[in-house]
Amino acid sequence: MLKASKQLPASRRANRTVLFRTFVLMALCGVGLFVPLGMKLYDIQIVNHDKYERMAVEQQTKNTVISPLRGTIFDRNYKTLAVCAGVDTVFISPADIETEDQAQRIARGLSEILDVDYDVIYEKTQKKNRQYEEIRKKIEKDLADRVRTFISDNDLQGIVYVTPDSKRYYPNGNFASHVLGFVGDDNQGLDGVEAIYDESLKGTPGRVVAARDARNRVMPFQYEKHYDAQDGLGVVLTLDETMQHFLENHLQTALVENDVRNKAAGIIMDVKTGEILAMDTQYGYDPNEPRALTDPAVIDALTGLEGEERSALLKDALLTQWRNKIVNDTYEPGSTFKIVTTAVALEENAVSLNDTFFCQGSIMVPGWSKPIHCHKLSGHGEESFLQGVQNSCNPVFITVAQRVGQTRFYDYFRAFGFTEKTGVDLPGESGSVFHSRDAFHEDTVALSTYAFGQTFNITPIQLITAVSAVANGGNLMKPHIVRELVDDQGRVVRSIQPEIVRQVISAETSRTVCEILESVVSVGTGRNANIAGYRIAGKTGTSQKRDPETHEYMPGKYVVSFVGFAPADDPQVAVLVLLDEPMYGPPNLRSGGGMAAPVVRRIMSDILPYIGIAPQYTPGEGVAPEITVPSVSGLPVADAEQLLKDRDIPYSVVGQGDTVSAQTPAAGAQVPESAEIILYLGDERPPESATVPNVVGMTAEKANRALVNAGFYMRAVGATTAVGGTIAAAGQSVEAGTQAPPGTTIEVEFLDTSLRD
Repeated sequence: MLKASKQLPASRRANRTVLFRTFVLMALCGVGLFVPLGMKLYDIQIVNHDKYERMAVEQQTKNTVISPLRGTIFDRNYKTLAVCAGVDTVFISPADIETEDQAQRIARGLSEILDVDYDVIYEKTQKKNRQYEEIRKKIEKDLADRVRTFISDNDLQGIVYVTPDSKRYYPNGNFASHVLGFVGDDNQGLDGVEAIYDESLKGTPGRVVAARDARNRVMPFQYEKHYDAQDGLGVVLTLDETMQHFLENHLQTALVENDVRNKAAGIIMDVKTGEILAMDTQYGYDPNEPRALTDPAVIDALTGLEGEERSALLKDALLTQWRNKIVNDTYEPGSTFKIVTTAVALEENAVSLNDTFFCQGSIMVPGWSKPIHCHKLSGHGEESFLQGVQNSCNPVFITVAQRVGQTRFYDYFRAFGFTEKTGVDLPGESGSVFHSRDAFHEDTVALSTYAFGQTFNITPIQLITAVSAVANGGNLMKPHIVRELVDDQGRVVRSIQPEIVRQVISAETSRTVCEILESVVSVGTGRNANIAGYRIAGKTGTSQKRDPETHEYMPGKYVVSFVGFAPADDPQVAVLVLLDEPMYGPPNLRSGGGMAAPVVRRIMSDILPYIGIAPQYTPGEGVAPEITVPSVSGLPVADAEQLLKDRDIPYSVVGQGDTVSAQTPAAGAQVPESAEIILYLGDERPPESATVPNVVGMTAEKANRALVNAGFYMRAVGATTAVGGTIAAAGQSVEAGTQAPPGTTIEVEFLDTSLRD
């Protein structure tokens, strides 16, 4: 009875059960609710902490970027080639625009000032979650000042901004464009040195960080933090501005004179260091406006085109315009490669200068059913190896290459750098196209065709680098276009030193090849590169082009080239010029000796005196000594005559009187030693001008006579030796038919028209 009395009533037990179950259910619900909340908190505070922190910072601060100034690009003498100047960029903060009227006012005002479409600006004002919407970049000071006035007049501070920016300028226009390259809208390097050295040039942006209040307004100035921009480093090139001008001017002339259809290109290199002193491809472009076409033929081709057809052609045209032919394109080098074959054969003792050969105009080689021809189809007859090089005789080079053998020849081909890129610090360097070692051994004809520079493709930068190795004593140098990086105080941060890749031939072989190549210019196929008073060495090249689809050689389409270096006894500089598809004259006259060699001569004539190498004339060079005309006007006739007699200067007298009233040529003029000075007496005066005759096509004797008869003097330049009287005047410094003062010395360029390689 007692146990029964202690038991809870059934109703109370039921209440406790309900209460317990309620607590359990509440606990389960609480846990169920707090687990997702905890997970969300974990996600916000731990997993995506950086994201939400960044969003908070963006909501509470305004971050304005300060663009750094891009580093200046200099030539080797610190002449400015590319520079940044201060400009401004206009942007708005749509998040700060409070009313529709304000948005319309901003769109209307900025549209009028900046010549930006109203609808474009208005659309940007509606992006309410944005704090930065660019309206127009890189505006000049006058426009920026007008925007500042607009901001002030309309109380738009903190909504419309004018921030400092920079703009790249190339003060010399299209000068050295393929070396310098250009930049994009954000000053990022897109081509040339601008692209390769972009990391050094671009600098580090700065920032202005301003706090924002709860209403999203920029707080007072004391809450701002400024982080200064760090300007980019300056880049000092190996390029010489003066030499670059020489190269560009002569390439432009050659492009027109020879009706070159697929560009002309050239490079000048320091043979001892691998430094690129000048580099150009014609037509160039203006880096200030890189998308403006410059080739007249391309511009004509685009005329009248529309839509996709025009867009596709324009894209291809721009890519072609920006290509640096020296670095980006390959070609079959033709006979310029015979420099390498010569060096290899001599280094391997496969030939001596006096070894004799017989050229009948062609040669048969194992594995090929047709004869391989020499450029002189009638043959050179019996000749020594020296004469074979001077004549650029294909059979001679095929024979000596076969003596070297496939294995050793291929070893040298690789050693001279033709199987790998040079590593020059310019973008888009192309690789060469050549046989693999196994394929070279299996193809019994390859050795013969490689010997004279056909059936493989290399870049011009590879060729001039290899030729420089032959000239400098045998060291293959790594070519480079940048000498050093400097800070804004001119202090050198990094210096790029000359780098020897490997030694490929001995110094003795180098000296011998230099002597041989000097004779090529003095008496061989390179005679049109001869410069009186200078020792020029070099080699011509004429290679027929292949159809890119059929790979068959195309009749009448050639790459003509010449590579030379000077002085031959102590080489300093090498010059390579190539003209791709010259179309002037009959095909059989389109040759490296006839077209490219004169261009190299003109370039060398400018750069050798510029670098301080004086001419040293030798007897038999055919150079007429010159004299400086003394002043005799106003002297008594007897005194004037005696002065001229004492100096062995021929003269004649016109008129009557006791005093010399005038003279021709004028005092101080440089004239040939044999020139006659005319003394005018009394009222006699020389004519003010005379008509310059056309002497192009004449022999030196006839040209001199025509000019003297017209009252002028002649200075002959160019080829001084020829075979069979084939020298003729190819150009004159004063255009025929123009008026010039009597006594003017006119420079006449003579070329040997018999050259075919």
